Amino acid sequence: MNSQIIIKDCLVSYSSQGQEKADYCLLFLHGWRSAKEIWQPVMSKLSIVNCQLLALDLPGFGSSPAPKQPWTVGDYAEVVKGFIEKLELKNVILVGHSFGGRVGIKLAAKYPDLINKLVLVDSAGFAMPSPRKSVLATAAKIAKPFFKPKFMQGLRKKIYKTMGAEDYVATPELQKTFINIVSEDLTEDIKRIKTPTLIIWGADDEETPVEFGKKMNSLILNSKFLLLPKAGHFSFLDQTEGFVKSITEFVN
Repeated sequence: MNSQIIIKDCLVSYSSQGQEKADYCLLFLHGWRSAKEIWQPVMSKLSIVNCQLLALDLPGFGSSPAPKQPWTVGDYAEVVKGFIEKLELKNVILVGHSFGGRVGIKLAAKYPDLINKLVLVDSAGFAMPSPRKSVLATAAKIAKPFFKPKFMQGLRKKIYKTMGAEDYVATPELQKTFINIVSEDLTEDIKRIKTPTLIIWGADDEETPVEFGKKMNSLILNSKFLLLPKAGHFSFLDQTEGFVKSITEFVN
């Protein structure tokens, strides 16, 4: 079921599955230039007793309008915080992919009592010291694999339509937002995370190298690192069965 809600003057679109006010809640955050639909293959296979599944369109993506001014990772974290509080979600297990992982890191570091468990999937989090042009080229590269899996081809036009434009990253607001985000090094935030954390990585990820995941694992005391073979940056799509199994074991 798709719904919308106002959080901090932002219209946020989200999808939900399962019983409201369940004992547990899995909250999925997508990567840069992606959308909530990216999690559907995972959500359709998850079967956890008394657990609600929710996926957000972060502001500027999917059906959630772009912010009116450049944002930082912290701004996105505040929206997710507001979402959790407004829906009165309890025992939240936050699952963040790539850019969504950045948001999860910031949230877990700043509000340790808000999240019960954290799952970082091929997560970003370390600063990218690249020139502006290279940074924007990287944004396009990260978004490209979104439509590689065959089963995602049917969603291509739908996603582009809800995003409003194929080259959405070219809008001035998101260009500046992207620069803000990839320029922020979250190392100190990562060190502050006390929440039980599962770090899942694709063994063949070329966008966020496996070394990033291992580094996060060494910085987060209460964490476990899992490598999915024959999987790239979108490891949860490349190895959905293994991903779902790992999430299920982590929740229970």
